[in-house]
Amino acid sequence: MKFYVLAMLLLSGCAWRHKDFKEDLNQPVSLEPQVAVDKELLEKFKVEPEVIAEPTPEAKPKVKPDTSEVKKKPVVTVQKTSPQKIEPTPLPKKGELKVVKLEYPEDYPSELKALNAKAKKIWELYKPNHAADEQSYLNIYYLGMTVGKIMFTNKGKKLMNEKEVWHFHARFKSAPFYSNIYELDDTVDTYVTTDKFLSTRYSLIQRESKQDIDDLQLHDREQLKTFWFYKRKTSGSTKEKKKEIFIPHFSIDPFSVLFFYQGLPLKNGDIYEIPVINKDKILLLKSVVEGRESIATALGEKKAIRVHATTKYTGQHLKSGDLFFWFSDDEKRTLLKVQAKIKIGSVTAEIVEH
Repeated sequence: MKFYVLAMLLLSGCAWRHKDFKEDLNQPVSLEPQVAVDKELLEKFKVEPEVIAEPTPEAKPKVKPDTSEVKKKPVVTVQKTSPQKIEPTPLPKKGELKVVKLEYPEDYPSELKALNAKAKKIWELYKPNHAADEQSYLNIYYLGMTVGKIMFTNKGKKLMNEKEVWHFHARFKSAPFYSNIYELDDTVDTYVTTDKFLSTRYSLIQRESKQDIDDLQLHDREQLKTFWFYKRKTSGSTKEKKKEIFIPHFSIDPFSVLFFYQGLPLKNGDIYEIPVINKDKILLLKSVVEGRESIATALGEKKAIRVHATTKYTGQHLKSGDLFFWFSDDEKRTLLKVQAKIKIGSVTAEIVEH
């Protein structure tokens, strides 16, 4: 899985005041990638605010009519019958998946069927524990210097194609000191279904000194396909790509996997192999829960769960694929720290506010 802060490896900077970067990261930003997409397809993945039903008005008390001058009607005796007992439909348990038989297209790859069957067992372990409006801020460090900042936000529930989805957002910027040399301002947005936690729409927008990148991925669970649209613009040229490939039903994008971890048991020794959709490829994120430990953070000493993740493309390990995550050892499973090892040292993101 691509860890986007690796783009900051060559950055260097000085201190960035917490107040300043909070204001910068919370500035309004466009969520629409500038790519050419068929209108009918885009309409299917249109994001709409969640409709909240208006509270039912209280019924007014009935006024008993004055019957003093009304002739009394004859009393009619009605034989009472016992109402038929109706058994309520049992509700699914929290975190339990509704069993739906998947219908695969005729040309659907057999290896994806096998991958999907394994992934289904992981999704059965997932229990949602997300809360709207939660925010976390992390510093990005390289060679002992603060080179950038990241903000993670749960923007709450939205609607997409009449289905309820979570909207997760991230924004990261390079330190102001380096802006005169190379400026970086990237945003990531993902939408996942609230019932099964399946990603439906993912976008990456990079606005940098030497390039603009717009990356949009639409995951159609009915067709079991992803539609990928990409544009990279530099001072000298513009490159565009467009592809569609089959995907496993149980799969997510590179960003929402962070929130998926939060709903998993994360018991010591657990191993999860999670299918991740990345552009026009399916990678397998093998995650091992290595154990519990206490780590020092800007928020004080925290009990944490360490997860070691390794990515694979078509069976081949990526050299830059090793990632380490630390989540708080409590019900919220807040992301406390991320570390990516590289050829020279490592890039680390650590929480500074939650």
